[in-house]
Amino acid sequence: MEELYADIIVPLALGPLTFSIPPERGEEFEVGCGVEVPVGTKIYTGIIKRIHTSRPPYKKIREVMGVVRSEPLASVEQLALWEWVADYYMCTEGEVMRAALPALLKPSANSDDDFAERVFSLGQVQYLSLAPELQNEERLSEALDALLPRRKARYAAMVDFLEAIGNEPLDTEVPRKALKASTPIVNKLIEDGFLTSTQRERTPEYYLASLRHGRNLSEAQQKALDKVHFEFHRRNTVLLHGITGSGKTELYISLAAEALADGRSVLYLVPELALTEHLINRLEEAFEGSLTVYHSRLTPRARTEAYIKLSRSNGGHIVVGTRSAILLPLPNLGLIIVDEEHDRSYKQEDCAPRLSARDTAVWMAGNLGTKTILGSATPSLESFHNAYTGKYGYVTLGERYGSGELPQVLISDTLRSAKRGERKGHINKELADDITNALAEGRQVMLFQNRRGFAPYIECPDCGWSARCPQCGVTLTYYKGDHKLRCNLCGHTTSAPHRCPSCHITEPQPQGFGTEKVEESVQELFPTARIARLDGDTASSRGRMRSIINAFESGQTDILIGTSLITKGFDFEGVSVVGVLNADNLLSRPDFRADERTFQTLVQIAGRAGRKDNCGRTVIQTSQPTNHTIRQAAAGDYYAMVRSQMRDREAFGYPPFARLVVLSLKHTSFEFLSFGARRLATRLKELIGHDVVTHAHIPSVGRTGELFFMEIMVRIEKGRSPSEVKGLIREALREFAHDKVTKRIPVAVNVDPQ
Repeated sequence: MEELYADIIVPLALGPLTFSIPPERGEEFEVGCGVEVPVGTKIYTGIIKRIHTSRPPYKKIREVMGVVRSEPLASVEQLALWEWVADYYMCTEGEVMRAALPALLKPSANSDDDFAERVFSLGQVQYLSLAPELQNEERLSEALDALLPRRKARYAAMVDFLEAIGNEPLDTEVPRKALKASTPIVNKLIEDGFLTSTQRERTPEYYLASLRHGRNLSEAQQKALDKVHFEFHRRNTVLLHGITGSGKTELYISLAAEALADGRSVLYLVPELALTEHLINRLEEAFEGSLTVYHSRLTPRARTEAYIKLSRSNGGHIVVGTRSAILLPLPNLGLIIVDEEHDRSYKQEDCAPRLSARDTAVWMAGNLGTKTILGSATPSLESFHNAYTGKYGYVTLGERYGSGELPQVLISDTLRSAKRGERKGHINKELADDITNALAEGRQVMLFQNRRGFAPYIECPDCGWSARCPQCGVTLTYYKGDHKLRCNLCGHTTSAPHRCPSCHITEPQPQGFGTEKVEESVQELFPTARIARLDGDTASSRGRMRSIINAFESGQTDILIGTSLITKGFDFEGVSVVGVLNADNLLSRPDFRADERTFQTLVQIAGRAGRKDNCGRTVIQTSQPTNHTIRQAAAGDYYAMVRSQMRDREAFGYPPFARLVVLSLKHTSFEFLSFGARRLATRLKELIGHDVVTHAHIPSVGRTGELFFMEIMVRIEKGRSPSEVKGLIREALREFAHDKVTKRIPVAVNVDPQ
């Protein structure tokens, strides 16, 4: 009998490992099957990628220990996706598997017995059926007559059981939970031979989703939908560029309904699930059947049951999720919707695989036969460039749904306002007047300030000392409520000093302002207004965030103050005024995307006003009223922003005219780290080119705790093969990892950083 081997992916930072399969057990194994394999001194769950007869070129080959589950844990399409993700994002298939599978589906242990105990089970469900000798109407009637005089409780339980069977045959099984009778009564019926009991694995319920009722689209929406259909005949990916409040969600629902009617599944990606509860409610209202919600905050068991339920389905299902949902098993996937496609939350930055869910959805459209629609009021420059060059279809939706119109936008000069004495509590006169009018009319207000806490930092007025995090080196944010200084990166907290630790003369003073200070100032200016704050401090849990949002949505709050959380897709009918309190800090970020993101943020937050009528007004406060990006955002001129940014991007070789790869190195010794980073940068310059590889440099956050960080950026220029450059990067990294000195420095690779 021919020897069999299997290439198996394990949830470690490794590529597929080869194991032998006992020839007599070959029929037990198939591609995608979950297996138990030994790696080192431990036992892991692995997934078979390939079965073959080619013996690997090493002496000792370990044997597969057994099958973990009777059904595949990954489909052929999933394995192809994992392979692409590992190749494109320069990680291993083991790391992709680790991210894709819920924790309970990939147990590991030190022994075979421990491993067996950790294998996930859906749990057992008790089913009841009539004893074989009673599956005859005459005998059943006699048995019931014998029960009635003396055992009324048991008789009632039997009647309940027969009602559960209904018109089905007498040998039909009924779930134990369908009976109202107590456990002792049921056990006695089993003991006396009336019923038999069977235990079976509980199967997650699965329903086909279908549109509950038709959708009423406006003329503009219908034209956009027709154009999407036209573009989908030519390309698998379409960019839907619809202004805020234009009703893009209704188009998504219509497209999803069409896919579901064909028996295909739909994946609806959103940047932040906690902020889209109203979207989930709309989808549940629109579709009959099961809507699966999937995100990282689900319990391990809930994530596992959702994974198994979806893998067992044959299509006709709709899933709403964050970026992690892109790796779910979705057989017969027909449509992927990427809402707010410009949002950086779709990119995983912290650990491998550092994938972009948006770009992965585009790959799936091109290689797995799905259709992908990317939607945004402010598309990313990369997506717009792909549409402009014909890689994507392009559809616009340029008018608001219903009676709403885009808000009037006013730029308010903070320096001029301060000179005239018209600025109170960080609010210029123009905005203060608008807030006063809105409150008088019973309307609501949203105020945006992209800084948490009371003040971004404290500073000594005499010597200039400022408090910095001892672990990260960044300035500490001041919180007046408890007179504390906190690091918003690592969480380090300390009391604010009453005297400068450097000169010991005066007390350091708060500088700048955050949402906590805005809340205090606004309460002083509008003492009768009901005010709430939504930021990373107040929205510490989904429940707390939901209560703040629900209170504002129901009109229990007049003014909502928040950070970028309040810019993400909310549809509040009562908002007539939006204020941006300091647009300058958006522009000051050390990032080539700062202008693009400033435009996106300002347009998105402005779009929260006047969504249901023509009463919307937005005031952008800035000390740079002539800044071209702010003026473009105020005018809502997306194409002007694109033209100016594209010129700069092309001139300096930034995306979309080049691709970037960032290598991050870390170590507890800065001197050793600096030595290793410089050596790696030198080697990369030799292999790839001096002009496209930066010197090793300290990133914006150069330290966290005891770890120091350095970065090297590689630019893949237009016309050069990304695969070739990545191959050279891998060569340099292999040399770096095998060097006796530098192998102690970990290197993380981030392709297409955001």
